[in-house]
This record gives sequence, structure tokens and C-alpha cells, in this order.
Amino acid sequence: MTKYLLFDLDGTLLPLDTYDFITTYVNSITRYFSHMLEPKSFAQQLVASSYAVINNLDPELTNEEKFMADFFGKIGRDQAELMPLFQDYYERHYHEVRVTARPNPVARQVVEGAVARGQRIVLATNPIFPREAIEQRMQWAGVADLPWEFVTCYEDAHFCKPNKEYYAEILERLGAMPEECVHIGNDMVEDLAASEIGIRVAIVDDCLINPHNRSLADCYFSGSLTDLAQWLDN
Repeated sequence: MTKYLLFDLDGTLLPLDTYDFITTYVNSITRYFSHMLEPKSFAQQLVASSYAVINNLDPELTNEEKFMADFFGKIGRDQAELMPLFQDYYERHYHEVRVTARPNPVARQVVEGAVARGQRIVLATNPIFPREAIEQRMQWAGVADLPWEFVTCYEDAHFCKPNKEYYAEILERLGAMPEECVHIGNDMVEDLAASEIGIRVAIVDDCLINPHNRSLADCYFSGSLTDLAQWLDN
């Protein structure tokens, strides 16, 4: 029996082109900091530190702590000086990135259907962003007010996709077994990694990411968001 549905956000519940989204975000935040930091160096270090978080499997550190240690250790500015500005950016300027999103009302229908069936829901987005940014994207998708068990964000997660440890941490927080869960995503690397620990994976192919051209037959389900809604209902 499927007790838990783990939902990816970007490209799944919130249709968007990931490259366009990341490019727009990096340009937006770089512009914000351009009066203080050389834009090219800032952008390069922001991306490099994000990858450092993904590759750091230290279970004792949150993703936020990993990012701060790497970014401020290399950017040459004091954390106490810049952190209020990061907070201000996410609160007042991050909305600029919304132009890359193409919200689909079916997303809310899918999650509401799960709740109506008595299934517990987790927003399993890659936790390399702070909670403020993720909650804004949940609002864009029209799902922010639904009864999520928890949302994976960089303040409290210790791992990122595509590491299997990310999914193991979710199971630990839920007290769940892999066979009780289905993870729903759009990325045949990041999301299909859940299958490494026995979680069934459903792939939404509206914004499919499949760099290695893996067969969709490897998935528990594949199809559009509308197809997913019908499949879950049945």
C-alpha cells in the first residue's frame, strides 16, 4: 500500500525549463549583489558552492552549513555582512524568477487527490535553496497551503539529490519503509535515484530531464501531469 507520496517541485508540480530557471535566478541574484561583488566571480562561486553542497555527504552538517562554509570561505566577504542581504533578496527580489514558471492547475488537483485518499505528502524538492525561496515556488505552483508533512530545504536537510542519502533521510523522518512510498519527479537522474533504496519512482514527462536517455520503462509510471492524476485516482 502506498502511504506516502514524495513530490518533486521544479519541473514536476511547477512546470519550468530548469536551465532557464537557474540562469534567470543566477542573473537576478548576481544583479542584486553587483554593487558589492564582482558579478562574474560572484556567479561562479554561487554555482560552485551549490555543487559543493551536493557533493558533500557529511551527515553532521545541514546543507545550509555546507553552503555557508564553502561560499564565504572563498568569496572573501564576511558572512554577517552579507546574510541580511541574501534574506532581503529572497524576500523582495526572488519573485523576478517567476517569469520562468508555467503553473499548471492539475498540480494542485494531484496533491489534493492524494490527501483525499488519506496519503501523506512530502515536498521533496532538491534542498539547495532556503525555505523562503522554496515556499515562494510552492505558491507559484498553487500548492503552498496544502498539508505537507514537511518540505526539504537547505536549512534542515543534510543531503541533496541525486544522492540516495537524500531519500534515506526522508524515510527516516517519516519512519517509513521504501515500499510504502512513491516518489514523483521529472528527472531521470535526480529523481530516479530514489529507486536505489527501493522507493518506486513515477516520472512526469511534461518537463522531462533525461541526459543519459534512460528508458522510461525503468519507472513505476511515466506520463504527463494529467496522466498522473488519472493514474493515481485509479
